[in-house]
Amino acid sequence: MGTPRRTLLVGAAASAFLTGMAAPAAAAHTTKTRPRNPDRVIAGWIDRTAHPLASLDPVDPVGDLHPLRDIMGRATVAGLGESTHGSREQFQVKHRMARFLVEKLGFRTIGLEHDFAQGTLIDRYVVTGEGDPRALVHGMSFPFWVCQEMLDLIQWMRAYNQAHHDKVRFLGTDIIALRDLSFDTVEGYVHRVAPDQVAELKGLLAPLRPTGPGHTYWYQKRLTESQRRQLIATARRMSRLVQAAPATAPRLDREYAEQHARAIVGWYEAFNNVDFAPERELFVADAIGWWQRVIGGKVAYWAANVHVTSAEAISYRHPDGGWTGQTAGGFLKQRLGRRYVAIGSVFGQGTISSNYQSLGTYPIGAPPPGLLDATLGAARTPNYLLDLHTPAPDPIRAWCTGPISKRMILPSYNEGNDGAGYIMSVESLHDAFDALLYVRTTTATGLFT
Repeated sequence: MGTPRRTLLVGAAASAFLTGMAAPAAAAHTTKTRPRNPDRVIAGWIDRTAHPLASLDPVDPVGDLHPLRDIMGRATVAGLGESTHGSREQFQVKHRMARFLVEKLGFRTIGLEHDFAQGTLIDRYVVTGEGDPRALVHGMSFPFWVCQEMLDLIQWMRAYNQAHHDKVRFLGTDIIALRDLSFDTVEGYVHRVAPDQVAELKGLLAPLRPTGPGHTYWYQKRLTESQRRQLIATARRMSRLVQAAPATAPRLDREYAEQHARAIVGWYEAFNNVDFAPERELFVADAIGWWQRVIGGKVAYWAANVHVTSAEAISYRHPDGGWTGQTAGGFLKQRLGRRYVAIGSVFGQGTISSNYQSLGTYPIGAPPPGLLDATLGAARTPNYLLDLHTPAPDPIRAWCTGPISKRMILPSYNEGNDGAGYIMSVESLHDAFDALLYVRTTTATGLFT
C-alpha cells in the first residue's frame, strides 16, 4: 500500500454480537428454544458436521478439501479471506485451497490484495519465468506479504505452469501503491498509437507521478481537499485521453494501458479518503470483472475477510476509529450472485506478524466469549472447514442467519493482547460467508529480513 495506510471500519453494528450468543435465540421470546450454553450447542454441531483438515502444509495432498466442490458449486470467483495478514497457518491453508481450486476445479487466476501494476510483473514470472521471485516478493506493497509463505505460493504457481499448458495467472486486484510502471506503460502506449498527444499526456501525468516513499502522506496530509480534487480531475482527464486514443495497437496492449490508467485514477480517488475508501473496493470488483472479460477463467480472490465478505455492509472497529460500508466481496456478490462464494478464515491464538512501525512477531491471546472466534474454538476439532449451507436444526440456523462479530486484526496490530480491539461485524453470518476455515493455533509468517 504505497506507504500503507491504516485501513478499515466500524459503526453502530460493531458491538451487536459482543454480548454473546443469546441474541438470535431471544428473538423467539421463549426460554424453551434458548440453549443453556449456545457455544457448546454450536460446537457440538461443528464437531458433527465440519470437515477436519488433514494437513496445513501446502505441499501435502489436498483430498481433505473435497467439500470445496459443493461449497463452490458453479462459482466463477472465490473469495479466500484471512483475519490477519500475518498468520503462517492461514497463508498455508489458503495456499492449499488455491491448489485445490486450480488442480481440481479449473480456477486459473490467483487475484491478490496487491497493486495491479506490480502484479503484472509477478504474472510475467509465473507464466514465463522472467524475473527473480524473491525480488518480486520483496517489491510487494504490504510488508506482511514479504514473507516465505508468499514466495512459496508464487513459486508453486511457476512450477505448475512449467508442467501444464493451461497456465495459472497472477492478478494484482488492488490499488495499494502508486507505481511508476503504470505511468511508463501509459506513456509508452500513447507514444505508439497517438504520438501527437504525448505532450498533452505528459502534462497530465507530471503532477500525478509518485514523489517517493512519502507520497501517500504528502497527498493526504500536505494537500488541501481542493488540491486533491484537482489531482483527481487531472487523473480522470488522463484516463479519458488514453481511452480515446486510436485503437491501432494489439488488443492486450490497449487493455493493459487502459487498466494502468484506471489504477492511477483509482489510487487518487481512494486515497482521498483517510479511512474507508469505497472507491478502492469498487476498483477491486471492477478489476476482477475486467480480468475475466479480457483474460477469462475463474478467479480465486485472496484478501482480508473484510474485503472478501459477501455482506452488503460490514462494520469494522480498531483502536484508532472505524468505518462502515460495502466492500469488494459485497459488490461481487451483487454482480455475480451464486457465482461468487466467500470463505472466511478464523484462528484461535498464537502469534502473528504485524505492526508497520515495528514489524515483527506479536502474541495474540485467546478470544473473549461472544466473538465468532471463541464460538468456533469451542469445538473439539482443532482445524476444519465448515460449510455454512449444511442443513442444521433451528438453533444453528438462527446462529447462521444472525449477527456476528469477529476479530479482524488489521491493519497494524501492536497491542499484545487478544486482538478484541479489532472487530469486524455483520448482520448475518450466512450472508457474509458461505464457509469458514478455522485454525486453532497461529504462528507468525516468515518475514524476509
